[in-house]
Amino acid sequence: MKQCSKLLIPALLCAAPTFAQPFSTLDARSMAMGDIGVASSKSGTAGIFNPALLSDKASEDSFHIVLPNIGLSAFADPDALDAFSDLLDNGYIDNISTGLQGMENSGNDINQFAASKNLFVEGVDGFNTNLSELSDKPFRINIAAFTALSIPTETLGVSVFLNANATIETSPIYADCDEQILRDYTAALANINQEADLITLIDERAGCQNQLIVDSSDITNIIFNDPTTDLQSRVILAGVTITELGVALSHKFQSLDGLSIGITPKFMSITSYADAPTIEELEDDYDADNLTDSETTNEDFNIDLGFSYSFLPNDMMTVGLTIKNLLPQTYKTELPLSGIDVIDATFQEFDIDTQARAGLAVDLPLGFTIATDIDLTKNKPYFLGEDTQFFGAGVEWDVWLMQLRGGFRTNLADSNDQVITAGLGFNFVVLQLDIGAQFSDNNVGGAIQLGVAF
Repeated sequence: MKQCSKLLIPALLCAAPTFAQPFSTLDARSMAMGDIGVASSKSGTAGIFNPALLSDKASEDSFHIVLPNIGLSAFADPDALDAFSDLLDNGYIDNISTGLQGMENSGNDINQFAASKNLFVEGVDGFNTNLSELSDKPFRINIAAFTALSIPTETLGVSVFLNANATIETSPIYADCDEQILRDYTAALANINQEADLITLIDERAGCQNQLIVDSSDITNIIFNDPTTDLQSRVILAGVTITELGVALSHKFQSLDGLSIGITPKFMSITSYADAPTIEELEDDYDADNLTDSETTNEDFNIDLGFSYSFLPNDMMTVGLTIKNLLPQTYKTELPLSGIDVIDATFQEFDIDTQARAGLAVDLPLGFTIATDIDLTKNKPYFLGEDTQFFGAGVEWDVWLMQLRGGFRTNLADSNDQVITAGLGFNFVVLQLDIGAQFSDNNVGGAIQLGVAF
């Protein structure tokens, strides 16, 4: 049974945080201000958040390069985090292993046998309870990087960008047979009070490969068949990586009272990958090439649209609207996962849907900016997990060569998905450095960006 602790810990760690389709890349300034940007992005990131801002905010910079921005965020279901923490803190797996060894080595010492049995039963009960809580609870990781070159002008704003966004979705699946086999041990041991009684302990249930059998040709050397030698529990690993090469174009229409309109035609490379290794396979030095072998790549074309309008004295208030992926697509995965019951049809295909987000930004005296964004559409996960519909708000104080930022973001589709955000920006002549972070009980993320603007 020692093998159990060695197997399940790596499995759970591999299942570290599912993310719905991301609306935009993990920009450091945006992250620090509550993941906003539709009405408040600077020209360097306008091509990704809202191309119309290339003309609406044209007076800010004449040239802006991002080289590069890198970000990461992760989310885990709070109940799953509690179960995982309880599983580790209470040593259930060690209790199972220690209790089993104690029973096997108890000889005729009834007290030692009873103490070891109780330790084993307590470990199994706690282990099963927490693994059941973890099962089917998706986790998520989002990793993104981009670089951009932007030339904002009212007549024709232009931004060329390369954006890569990887969404990794995982979930542990605790098999019924793996759960039942341990419960069978505790049920069978209920009437066993000494080692000699183990001679007749045989499980005759059919349908599960890891049968409960005890072999005893020598009463002083009882041997348990290890139920973990053929575990059926799995950890689903799946993901989609989207690489975009886009050219954002914008124009400010004075005939429309200064409304700016932007369009971003973009080439997309969409790669999907998935695997469902068993816990044993993870323990046996799982080969990441299995994910590589499952890759399916599609190449496609899509379009983003953006609208922006600034008003009030000095254009201090800006409203924005972005519509991404005007051409929704469904992609077949063709992943080699047939024959795995827990997969079913979940991974046969995934969608890239049209997404819409609105934003508002207000520039106030003394260098303050307040901004907010809201998703107008629910964003579905590619394969696993919950929908997201984010509302975020943030503030920035531009004081001399530094920008202080803070905010929050909440998922209107999941009250447990909320974060507090914060970050800093520094200007050194033409160099810009931005750092952002987000955190909560079940979220963590960070991003850093280096840029040049003049």
